[in-house]
Amino acid sequence: MNKKVGLGILAATLTFGIGTGALAATGLEPIKAYLNSTISLKMNGTTVTAKDANGQAVLPITYNGTTYLPVRAVGNLMGTSITYDKSSSSVIIGDSGNTGSSTTPIENKSQSLSTLGTKVLGTSDWHTKDPSNTVYKDKDYKDIFLYTGVNNQSKSFQIMTDNKYSTLHLELASLSGNQKIVIMNQDNTTLKTISVNPDNGMVSADVDVSNTKAIFVEITDADNDSKLFVPLTTSSLTK
Repeated sequence: MNKKVGLGILAATLTFGIGTGALAATGLEPIKAYLNSTISLKMNGTTVTAKDANGQAVLPITYNGTTYLPVRAVGNLMGTSITYDKSSSSVIIGDSGNTGSSTTPIENKSQSLSTLGTKVLGTSDWHTKDPSNTVYKDKDYKDIFLYTGVNNQSKSFQIMTDNKYSTLHLELASLSGNQKIVIMNQDNTTLKTISVNPDNGMVSADVDVSNTKAIFVEITDADNDSKLFVPLTTSSLTK
C-alpha cells in the first residue's frame, strides 16, 4: 500500500476533563494517530534524525494513511528558517516576504555550514566546489572541505561560532587512510575526538559548542596519503 508523506504540524493536548466546547474554542480536534518508528528519514541520500527543540529524537506520526513530520525538525535538517506569526497563527517556512511582520523565530534553528559560508568558515585551503572532488559514494555534496595533504596543506580548519550556537553537527568520511580528528575550542580544550577510516563510511558527530568563540577541527594523526572528506551541505550549526 502506498503511503503519502506530508510535511505537517501536529498539535496534541490532554483531553481529560476538557469538554467539546473548550476544544472547539482552541481550534484543536482530538484524533487517533500513531507514532511510526518504521519510517527512516533520508536527506540527500544520508539517513538523518529529526529532533525537537530539546535535541530529542522525534518520530513521524501516521494518521489516515498520511505520515506527518514535525515542521521545525524538518526545517532544522534542511537549514530552512521556521518562524511563527502570532497575529495570524501562521507557521512560516522560509522568508516571510514581509520585513514588517512580527514573527517570532522558533528555537534551535539549524543552518548548514555551506549556507553560513564565510560567516563562520572564513577561508580555508580545504574548501572546494570542484565537481570532480565533491562526490562521495555516488552522491554529489556540491560544497565540501577536502584534505589531501598536498601542497603543504594545513591539517585543520576553523569554525567561528562567536557564542551564537549550541551544537555543531559535523560529518566526515575518510577517502583513504586512518585518521584521528580532534575538535577543540578556542582554549585548546578537546570537545570530541573522532577516528575514521574508509570502512566507516560517512561518520557524524554532534558537539556542544555553547559558550565557544571558535572551533578548531584538526587531524592530529594520519596515515600517509590520507584523504578526508567533509561535506558542508550536511554539516550544520544549531542555535
